[in-house]
Amino acid sequence: MGENTEGPARGTRGDVPTPPRLTVGGLVAGGRYELLERHGGVAGQSFWKARDKRLGRTVALTFVDPLPGETPPGSATGVLDRTVALTAVYSDGLSRVLDVIRGRAGGIVVTEWIPGTSLAAAVANPDPGSAVGAVWGLSDAATHTEEANLALGLDSPDRVRLTEDGRAVLAFPGVTADVDARSDVRGLGAVLYALLTGAWPVELPEGTDGHEHVDGRPEAAPRDDDDELVDPTVVNPDVPPESAVLAMRSLDGSAVSSAATVRSMVTDRTGGPVRAHRSAAAGAAGVAGVASVAGVTGVAAGARAAGLGGHAGATTPAATSASASGGSAGAYPGSSAGAGGVGGDAAAASSSSSYPPGAGSSSPQDPDLGFPADTSERSWSDTADEPDPDVLRRRWQIMAGAGAVAVVAIVLLSVWMLGALGNDRNNTPLSQQLDAIERAAQASRSSEAAAPPAEDEGTGGSGADSAEKQDEASLSPLPVTTVTSWQPASSNGTAENSSSAPNVIDGNPSTSWSTDTYRNQFGNSASSYKAGIGLMFTLDSAEKVRELEISADEDIRFEIRAAESASPTSLDDTTRLGSGRVEDGKATVTIEDADETEYLLLWITRLGAVGPQAYQAAVTEVDVLG
Repeated sequence: MGENTEGPARGTRGDVPTPPRLTVGGLVAGGRYELLERHGGVAGQSFWKARDKRLGRTVALTFVDPLPGETPPGSATGVLDRTVALTAVYSDGLSRVLDVIRGRAGGIVVTEWIPGTSLAAAVANPDPGSAVGAVWGLSDAATHTEEANLALGLDSPDRVRLTEDGRAVLAFPGVTADVDARSDVRGLGAVLYALLTGAWPVELPEGTDGHEHVDGRPEAAPRDDDDELVDPTVVNPDVPPESAVLAMRSLDGSAVSSAATVRSMVTDRTGGPVRAHRSAAAGAAGVAGVASVAGVTGVAAGARAAGLGGHAGATTPAATSASASGGSAGAYPGSSAGAGGVGGDAAAASSSSSYPPGAGSSSPQDPDLGFPADTSERSWSDTADEPDPDVLRRRWQIMAGAGAVAVVAIVLLSVWMLGALGNDRNNTPLSQQLDAIERAAQASRSSEAAAPPAEDEGTGGSGADSAEKQDEASLSPLPVTTVTSWQPASSNGTAENSSSAPNVIDGNPSTSWSTDTYRNQFGNSASSYKAGIGLMFTLDSAEKVRELEISADEDIRFEIRAAESASPTSLDDTTRLGSGRVEDGKATVTIEDADETEYLLLWITRLGAVGPQAYQAAVTEVDVLG
């Protein structure tokens, strides 16, 4: 659709149209967009800042052409189709696609402009203290695309911009055929490394040198004598060690394999985006004190944090539709039309804010692009009156009174309940009664487990007993056809490293399957990212599984469960057969009276410690015996 060259336009070949020459000040798409600045590109794609002359706002354009040597449209069609699919993803880390213009030789992806700076300009003076928080939105966008079986295409520093409040955003989407979820994780690590050190740690995509960038590009990261990437703490002594570990693990892909894990680790470090956005809003209000561009930025961030209901970082379709009528970066706190070159007044800036009243209502549509037309320069933040101080004081008094009444009611209820329990004739303290009940229950369970079956008593035994003991003595391996990693659909993250799961049945102890590395232990507490992760074994046929032998590098805990299929929806759809713990690298679990099953789940409930605040499981071999 366009080539990044100042040379003369090429001639036509048959009926194939010639891509237009892209120059600053040039007009494209029938004169609608005026090109303002070059922002780099990759093979087959050019990134530009442009002005939408019809709607009077700044936009980002990604020109998509066939790769060199291809007959149009070639790969361009696939890039456009995959990029259009990203419209189903709503996240602070992804610029919204406003339109896709298709031509006979390629197309143009039109996205909202992200006011702020390019990644290259931002890392010229790196700020290691804010780097991890800056990539939360990107990791959130990558997580949502991975959950939708899509890819973000985070392959080049040219695609990334930082908003005015310091959040990294994929500003020039264009998903090529060679990217996937794993490469997106690597891209997250590359962006974080660049923000920490000011250097780009991976090789630039093919064709990058053929595209100029108004701000240049980050320098290449240093490497040691073995051509290994130098740790960020060595490049910049101000880099926190935890931030360096996250960047390096994401880059190598061995310890961190999913974007959801990156997002979890970023959240652990920063507390998530809601707190950061609220802090930005409070700061903007304290400095400006008026509805200036900075003040409106804070209002938009606060509105998003309140409207998300605990899921900050992802916009809703309704909010996306409503905010499209505003300035150049409608879905992002910190955006303003003035910064983007479309008008500097506060009204224009506030018109780009998300979540106006009636966000789900219909609005006039532009017939050519299919998104809301810019019909008004005012929004909810312009028309809202300042609350009266007396009204605010009365509201606080009412809330304080209501809270006091609630506290008194709770205290009275607690006293009544304790009195009712204390009226029992048993004068033993309640805590001791509960302890005695629990001890009795444990003793009962222990006696039941220790008691042998009645027919096994004595030394003689029957013919059936002898046959059973003979069966136990002649256990043999059961054929396993496939092994995949599994976790419930409702769980955070994804089933990790499924491609290496068959290593546990290859008979080679030097190969293994491993989980990602977590900062917190598995479990059901508030600090746990998820309850567990499993390996699903599909046997050659339905068999009675009598024993499992597990070899692992760490001290892990696990359960053995039977399933009715290889992809149960939840853990409740499986049946617990036993449990165990790996000690000194080995664990053996004997399964009593198991029914025949074709699907067996090794459900890991506790990870091994591999470092300070680092937990992982690496399973080398699993033998299924019957």
